[in-house]
Amino acid sequence: MLLTVIKMIIGLVIVIYLINIFLKYLNHYSLKTNKALRILQKIPVSKSSSIGIVQILDHVYVMSFSESQNQILFELSVQEAHKLLKIIDQQNFSDTKQTKQAFQELIKKFQDNLQSRYDNKKRKK
Repeated sequence: MLLTVIKMIIGLVIVIYLINIFLKYLNHYSLKTNKALRILQKIPVSKSSSIGIVQILDHVYVMSFSESQNQILFELSVQEAHKLLKIIDQQNFSDTKQTKQAFQELIKKFQDNLQSRYDNKKRKK
């Protein structure tokens, strides 16, 4: 009886060890980072939506994320993208005050852009 319990415990240890090795192997191949797409900054706007800065290849976009849809709001110019990427790389998310300020400037630019479009449509009528 004691021999059977010892064999069962040894078998259980071997099975757990093999599962651990398999999960490490699976994790190595399933979690490869995608260098073509990076979410640089994401700020919640409400419970189910947020605004984020996303880098896709060489382009940087300001996007809105919600449960029902994701939408590109606008694309950053090359200068703005380089400035933002420099700030993010420099800060490395340790101190986000400057990053938040840059993000707020982008949101202000977006609001101004929407306002100017609205004003132009209003003038045409």
